[in-house]
Amino acid sequence: MKGLDLCRESTTRAVARRFGLSPERGRGQSFLVDRQVRDAIVASLPETPRLVLEIGPGLGSLTQGLLEAGRTVVGVEVDRRAVAALGLLRVRHSELRVVEESALRVGPSELGLGAPYIVVGNLPYSITGALLHHLLDMEPAPLSCHLLLQREVALRLVAPVGGWSLATLAVQLAATCEVRLLVGPESFWPRPKVSSALVQLVPRKVLERSAREALLRMARPIFQQRRKQLRHGVAVAMGVSPQRAGRLLELAQIDPAQRPGAIDIGQWVRLAAVVAGGDGEWR
Repeated sequence: MKGLDLCRESTTRAVARRFGLSPERGRGQSFLVDRQVRDAIVASLPETPRLVLEIGPGLGSLTQGLLEAGRTVVGVEVDRRAVAALGLLRVRHSELRVVEESALRVGPSELGLGAPYIVVGNLPYSITGALLHHLLDMEPAPLSCHLLLQREVALRLVAPVGGWSLATLAVQLAATCEVRLLVGPESFWPRPKVSSALVQLVPRKVLERSAREALLRMARPIFQQRRKQLRHGVAVAMGVSPQRAGRLLELAQIDPAQRPGAIDIGQWVRLAAVVAGGDGEWR
């Protein structure tokens, strides 16, 4: 354990060999091996709470930085070989607990997280969307999430109104979102084909979960007509004429000639309320 530095690529490679772990691109297994980036991520975290839920700690580079900064870490790791490798850190750090499970299948109650906590993780690109929804729906919610995502995905989530996608809307309905750091592929081993970005998400409750899910069900077919005016997308989504769709949009105080990516959260909420027979107010 003495001298273990998981920010050195040679050390990470040696640990992977020792525990029989050959990184699988299909699982998005690219391990952070850049001390400057690792330390910048740790330094960007709020001072409190000290409890961290780490998603996919892998071989433990970021985990080591968190522990050395005095954090208590609960890691959720699906790869049994990585879980075994993390035992190298547990030898010295009793404040590390690792659970062998998919992060999509567990939440705070299963992990015994009763105290306020934050989430940190390097998310596999293939399941980013599902993980984001799972993390933002957890109860009790984390105070904030600090996640390495594919840069293209991160920039889409923080796009200004006018460039929104369904994914943007889904995340913005559940959290504020900010890009904190851009990270190149050279900071990982093995080197991925894409760049990454550190995103900070702070959960917020614009709508209750059932109402948010209903709004997204309505929005999905509308975004499938994203190149057309809203009146056409709403007509398809609601199975009504473009004239009727235009009237619904006007009741929601939305220009029917707008594109789906150009309306904000308040307008989406008003439209959902009008479609559901409400008064169109954003509550």
